[in-house]
Amino acid sequence: MATNTASGVPVRTTPAVAPRSASFFESAKNRQQLEVWAIRLVLWAFIVVALFPVVYVLMISFKGGSPSLYSRSFIPDVLTLDNYSNLLEGNFPRWVGNSLLLGISCGFITVFFATLAGYAFSRLRFRGRRYGILLLLIIQMLPGTLNVVAYYRMLDEVSLLNTRIGLIAIFGFGGSALGVWLMKNFIDSVPKDLDEAAYLDGASNLRAFWTIIFPLVQPMLVAQFIFGFIGVYNEYLITTILLSDPDKYPLGVGVRTFSTQFNTQWTLFCAAAVLGSLPILIVFFLAQRLLVEGLTRGAIKG
Repeated sequence: MATNTASGVPVRTTPAVAPRSASFFESAKNRQQLEVWAIRLVLWAFIVVALFPVVYVLMISFKGGSPSLYSRSFIPDVLTLDNYSNLLEGNFPRWVGNSLLLGISCGFITVFFATLAGYAFSRLRFRGRRYGILLLLIIQMLPGTLNVVAYYRMLDEVSLLNTRIGLIAIFGFGGSALGVWLMKNFIDSVPKDLDEAAYLDGASNLRAFWTIIFPLVQPMLVAQFIFGFIGVYNEYLITTILLSDPDKYPLGVGVRTFSTQFNTQWTLFCAAAVLGSLPILIVFFLAQRLLVEGLTRGAIKG
């Protein structure tokens, strides 16, 4: 209770209350920092889970002594390069060469036909256009193993069974369905005014495609090539059935010879996995930017 000195009337005063300090979790800035760190921990956990098999295979590829997959510690007691030297002295270089031949050839064939068909479905108007593109997508959804018997019979009829040309024809022409769909969506994102301006200047459909569309769809061309290359490079089941000559084996079929009924040479197998993945890594690093651009532009327009 205090007294007013001017009038002498007592005046009730309220004691000052100190402001309550905000807790750590009630601060917006602190909550944001916690969310950021939580996201970082989750991402690092996913990275560790994803990289553990890769690092483990890499360690086993340097393991000396027993070719077993297991060891007493994560890092083998004996580290050696003998597995890689023995691998390079065998048929491994030939298997990689066969895989590169199949992958590169099928990649270019897929790009060629997917580009022309995608341009036709995007720019030209013809009967059955809408249902044709849907049919291609449905065909691509079917597993490739359903066609193994048909592939075997067709190649046998034309005397291309157990040949690289037969595999290139099967994978090159048969893997273009999804590529046509993606290429069509990508070309849809290119303004049609460019085509119409070329037509007014007297250009044909082929010339308009080559001078206007082709330079703009190069990111999708790279994406299509990478998909076709990797899909054939890693193929195992169909090539196992269609090939019987060990000299024509690709990498996936060739490393199968490291495993027998009673023994598996896991150290050689892991060394082959490490060296065999290098071509795919090189392609990804060289074409990473164009690959991302091709996938994003081809997916947002439909």
